[in-house]
Amino acid sequence: MGTPVVAVLDEDFLLRRLSILGHFNPDGTINSNAFKKDGRPDPQISVDLARMATVREALSRAPNDKFKIGIIQVRPVRELGLVVRHQPTPENPSHTIIEGNNSRATCRELARLTWLSTLENI
Repeated sequence: MGTPVVAVLDEDFLLRRLSILGHFNPDGTINSNAFKKDGRPDPQISVDLARMATVREALSRAPNDKFKIGIIQVRPVRELGLVVRHQPTPENPSHTIIEGNNSRATCRELARLTWLSTLENI
């Protein structure tokens, strides 16, 4: 039957897999590539809804061990005019998407709003 779709609240947090090979600046901060696909703004950014997944679970879905997890709160994402909605899949009941990302400026702002997780801080 599948996972029921839940409302995503402004107070919720999202988990984004970040590649250590391209999503970080030399100083360790997250860069705008974390929200792009093939060099262009990703119009449907895949994330996990943090209240339905742990950092460890989100990290376990990465294709290899070259990933970390970024955390971003929903409210400031919506304040950018983006839509956040839960879109569970059979493999990932916490799967959520951020829709409407269509500019490099938005990618930069999303990167600025995202902080790097440690397994202990969520």
